[in-house]
Amino acid sequence: MFTLEGLFDLHIHAGPDIFGRIGDDLDFAIEAQKSKMVGFAVKAVLECTTSRAYYVNKILKNFNMIGGITLNYPVGGINPAAVDACLQQGGRIVWGPSGHSKFHATLKGGLGNWGHVGMKMYNPPNEEGITIFDEQGKLTYAIKEIVSIIKKYNALFATSHLSPEEIIEITRYCKHEKVKVLMTHLGWTPEYSLELGKEVVKHGGMIELSAVTFGGGFNPKLKIIDCVERIREYGADKIVLSTDSGALRFPKPCEALRIFGENLILQGIPEKDIRKMMSDNPLKLIKK
Repeated sequence: MFTLEGLFDLHIHAGPDIFGRIGDDLDFAIEAQKSKMVGFAVKAVLECTTSRAYYVNKILKNFNMIGGITLNYPVGGINPAAVDACLQQGGRIVWGPSGHSKFHATLKGGLGNWGHVGMKMYNPPNEEGITIFDEQGKLTYAIKEIVSIIKKYNALFATSHLSPEEIIEITRYCKHEKVKVLMTHLGWTPEYSLELGKEVVKHGGMIELSAVTFGGGFNPKLKIIDCVERIREYGADKIVLSTDSGALRFPKPCEALRIFGENLILQGIPEKDIRKMMSDNPLKLIKK
């Protein structure tokens, strides 16, 4: 059986949250530690998770919960001050906007809407969504400032729910600035295509493939064979395998990660490559 020893999940969701979660930070951390995982990163839609990570790591010895910030409206959107505060306190990941991104609003028919009952965030009046582009379609001063801050702390920028055009442009810019960048949950929407992933890799970015998109066993958007295709296309060196789990409708993160690994082994992906994508690569991205 595929074990979780030494693995690190770069993308989970946990309570406390304004959305229903199947457990909180400490619940998931205790389970992960019992499974001999070395840690995980918690992405929250409304707040920086760095302080939450501090308390989990204080309670659990030899475990590493990583905090970060998602650039939705509750933290001020594309807000360099919020990013600097997060990374000064030990945060390691800056995610682009998710439910408040302009691209997400176009996909889901409204801001802060994930298409599930009860999943709705407050939207500032008359706002159309957060973008990293100015009116001329160029990167804004604020997002360039954020990239500069990320570089200062050797942290990671993850694209979250930006548009394909934004993803390509920010990946190019991060390559120029020598900043690590990860395209989040490729396959989450048809626009996050195999071809888009190729562009990201070409410009120096890495690709996240998540269990809730491909893992099987819990109504994923795509099939496990689609994940295998992408692994073979990009190569294990360019991929992070995470879960994006924590919602009520999914298995808990530990179980989701185990299922994901098992299913990939059954499809012929070598276990050493799976462990590289679930351990070596994510740990390299968050290393200070």
